[in-house]
Amino acid sequence: MAIVVTQNTSSGNYADGWHNVQVTKAKRGDYNGSGFVDLWFKDFPETLKCRVWEARNQEGEEFSVTNMIRYSNPDILEELPDKDGAAVAKLDDSNDSLVGKKLQVLFHKNAKGYTEVSQKVAPDSPFENIIDKMTHERIEGIKSSAEKYLAKRNEAKKVIEGTVSTDAEVPF
Repeated sequence: MAIVVTQNTSSGNYADGWHNVQVTKAKRGDYNGSGFVDLWFKDFPETLKCRVWEARNQEGEEFSVTNMIRYSNPDILEELPDKDGAAVAKLDDSNDSLVGKKLQVLFHKNAKGYTEVSQKVAPDSPFENIIDKMTHERIEGIKSSAEKYLAKRNEAKKVIEGTVSTDAEVPF
């Protein structure tokens, strides 16, 4: 049996920092009961993707994937009655609706030196719809929050990956 390969024209070395990208494919998945959405981008290889994991607040409302969709300037399917004076809308969160959307994503190097994409994304440019007004200032705040999240996550990984040695005997 023969294998088919394609010439690799990329070094895989992408500059750390924020990049404007356009989504070419989105796919939902589940790993041991935790949902996620994978995103792939125009002009980047299939091996480089952004995985956005679901996360829930204390009330059980999902916010991580929801924020990614909000930041993509989503299609509004329906305006719903106000809730306590706040606008409410039903957003198109289908995989197909994400294709063509533009975001800013944060590239960083993992412990082995390979480029990864942070799950925290930001809008690519200001926009306004019934539920959100994304200004330059708000986008910079979202990016700053994502950078702090990544730094905290990387610091926690160093503690987990590091070894702790003690001279004390292990009690048995």
